[in-house]
Amino acid sequence: MLPAGGDVQQAIDALPAGPATLCLGAGEFKLHRLVAIERDDVVLRGAGRATVLRLDHGRESPVLVVGDHRRREPAHPVADVRIESLRVVGGGWKGREADREHPYLMNSAVAVRAGRGVVVRGLELAGCRSACILTEHDSRDVTIADNVARGAYWDGISLNDTRGARVTGNVVRANKAAGITAEHLEDSRIEGNTLADNGSAGIYLANSRRNVVAANRIAGNRQAGVFLTCAVIQNRRPARCFPDTMSEANVFERNELAGNRRGYVLAPNVRADCRRPGFVANVSREDRVVPPRNDEPDPRRFGRCLDRAARRMGGARAARAGGPALARATRYWRTTWPRPSVNFFTPVSPRAARIAFTSSLVTAIVVDDAPPSVPMNAPVTPEMPSWNWP
Repeated sequence: MLPAGGDVQQAIDALPAGPATLCLGAGEFKLHRLVAIERDDVVLRGAGRATVLRLDHGRESPVLVVGDHRRREPAHPVADVRIESLRVVGGGWKGREADREHPYLMNSAVAVRAGRGVVVRGLELAGCRSACILTEHDSRDVTIADNVARGAYWDGISLNDTRGARVTGNVVRANKAAGITAEHLEDSRIEGNTLADNGSAGIYLANSRRNVVAANRIAGNRQAGVFLTCAVIQNRRPARCFPDTMSEANVFERNELAGNRRGYVLAPNVRADCRRPGFVANVSREDRVVPPRNDEPDPRRFGRCLDRAARRMGGARAARAGGPALARATRYWRTTWPRPSVNFFTPVSPRAARIAFTSSLVTAIVVDDAPPSVPMNAPVTPEMPSWNWP
């Protein structure tokens, strides 16, 4: 066991070949740079929240990286790594989102790069300058379970270029952007999580397919419970979607969406709509949406992006069926949140979807051929929440 104050990177590098476990004792481990696990079959285990990995305050770096961090494109996958039972505290909100020495690395608490069968379980994460947990670069079969991610400058959990992930039993709360965001997530399961009080959406899916989102509690998120859209071409003015990248064939079932500004927001684009041959609509089945307010495009123009496989309850009826918590959420929404002043779908670009909201109401819609009214690198403020576009 490595006692508090020990050199974590040195201890990892000294592990014997083959499957190996490094146990961290209770206490604080102060880090001056990232800790990397670049080999297979490693377990990093703490003694619960009494074990704290704390990056220097203001340090512009991720905390833990699983995978090859030395190259923009990982040279090889890393498999069968487990990180469990500890607290991870990042460098805080100040400074840049990317690592100074490796500008392609986002300053997340835990970053998984080309991971295979990686498990991140039982962590408490805070002080995240980017997402608290990030998967990317064709990560596969990652399990993210029973973690608490709160107070990130961006998202609680970010799943990019990932497939076969299981995201279960997490509490993702009070992050400045989305609770869970995904850019090109496939064949994954997001189940039994609490996604509450985040600055934009509870779940945000762009260019994502064949995922199951089930039995989550999605409550009190500032803009939407679920936001479904397409992939944006970077650095384009006006904003454009990559063709045929609207999220599709995702199944939402038995989720409780309570007290969000909107239940579902669907944001296709004229280049990535829901009418193309072979498009498979997303399905909402036995979800409870309170209040029952969604933003959906005109199916005559964009096609049908979301099918409802069962009758949904809303308003007072859903509150009665769901008990006191849903009733309180309904009363809160009715008494504190203003109604929108415009129709959200006037055809809307994905970039427009990001900037259209303010803290009080939907103020404007930017049509697809209009330039964005805020720079792509504009700082995020409470008045302009991020919709997590690249």
